[in-house]
Amino acid sequence: MITNSSDQCTRQRAPTSITMKPAAARSPWLALAIVLSLCLSLSFASWDAEDEGRGSRRWQEGGDEGRSGESGRPYHFGEESYREWAKSRHGHFKVLKRFDHELIRGSIGDYRVACLDAAPRAFLQPSHYDADEIAYVREGEGVVVLLRNGKRESLCVREGDVFVIPAGSIVYSANTHRSKWFRVVMLLNPVSTPGSFQEFFPIGYGGEQQPESFFSVFSDEVIRAAFNTRRREDVDRVFKRNSRGEGEISEASEEQIRELSRSCSRGGRGGGGGGGGGSGSEKEDIRPRSLTGEKPRYSNKHGRLHQITGDQCPHLRNLDLDVNLVNITRGSMTALRYTTRATKIVVVVEAGNDGNYFEMACPHLSSSGRSERRERGRSEEQGGQEEEKGHGGEQEKSRGYRQVRAEIKVGSVIVLPAGHPATFVAGNEGNLALLSFGVGANNDEEVFMTGGNSALKQLDEAAKALAFPQQVRELADKVIRAQTEAVFHDGPQQQRRAFFDM
Repeated sequence: MITNSSDQCTRQRAPTSITMKPAAARSPWLALAIVLSLCLSLSFASWDAEDEGRGSRRWQEGGDEGRSGESGRPYHFGEESYREWAKSRHGHFKVLKRFDHELIRGSIGDYRVACLDAAPRAFLQPSHYDADEIAYVREGEGVVVLLRNGKRESLCVREGDVFVIPAGSIVYSANTHRSKWFRVVMLLNPVSTPGSFQEFFPIGYGGEQQPESFFSVFSDEVIRAAFNTRRREDVDRVFKRNSRGEGEISEASEEQIRELSRSCSRGGRGGGGGGGGGSGSEKEDIRPRSLTGEKPRYSNKHGRLHQITGDQCPHLRNLDLDVNLVNITRGSMTALRYTTRATKIVVVVEAGNDGNYFEMACPHLSSSGRSERRERGRSEEQGGQEEEKGHGGEQEKSRGYRQVRAEIKVGSVIVLPAGHPATFVAGNEGNLALLSFGVGANNDEEVFMTGGNSALKQLDEAAKALAFPQQVRELADKVIRAQTEAVFHDGPQQQRRAFFDM
């Protein structure tokens, strides 16, 4: 087939080369149009090929240049950025594309975001990932069973819980609720290949789109010796095919769900069989912890912040991560703030239908895409001298900032790099709930630039005298202290209404 296709392409191209010259002689404009058409076709073919798996390239090349502020790229990812990993009538598992843009891949390029939606009584078949999984139960309840360290650990998890699945643990799980879906948001930290993870199934499930057993690729002599059997066929019958053919997300009976749930524990203790034993520290690593069950770190009528840090969960400390849940009351917003070391990966888990958005100040986007391309072209014309200066010489200081903004809804993912001031605004149609994973969180600090706990309120009088012109010094103090609510306060629409009522 390849040879025939190649011959056909050759036969189609040959007449073009023969007739091009006479046509060009009669009409130079026609020849120019054909050349330009061919160049554009080749350009777009190359662009689309590279764009696959590199979702930010269109923005980088100026495809959304006029709208980059509103779309929030490359810091905002919508529903179209997810890809189906597994799907059946009982649920689906989808994965966000890689954080591959040059502005964010250095800090979070190794991580992946994923979402699981499992129907009532759905069962996820045993498998293991070459990645650590940090999971948050967005809705419903379930049982998660881990086979690791020579024992079985069964965890009862429910809405608001955070739990950790260490890389390489064999895991199977089920939705234990009779009517609610089991919805989980996950951050995966691959341990083999940065930014890429794989799932390994001991049991195959048949069908073209279903995974096969990894046992199937080993030689007959290895399989017979490993399972101490004379018949390879027996092993294949057990692990290679599943007669039900439902795939990796199937349905369990009520009795099977009760059996799976019988031995599960909120504290992470193992069930029967190989269960039991293990040190207290191992249990502490993976036991589910309720984000919403703890006292909020910040709370007022405009919102609340719950947090689990490495001090509360040793496994999170080992991964240099924390997990936060921010609930913003409708019509309210967060004070402008930034993190000192952590890059926040934020997933919207609850939102009203309209009016929800985020804004961020970004020095990297202070120039237009067109200007950036002109600078790159000038650098190339100068034989790469500017590039060498950028890498080996002095860092150029940012002289301006650009607003990064995007409307957000449930499932949206937002990246907030360390040091970048940002805010989230909830619309008037409902509360806004944000789950965030802090990457590089062990020594992180959150700095508020507005509100009752603004860092600017700590300026001493001498610094104010030097920083602000004398004619606005009194006004500067008034402006800095005008907002008395800390962390959460009225949003733009509420504030306008308040001023109108005065």
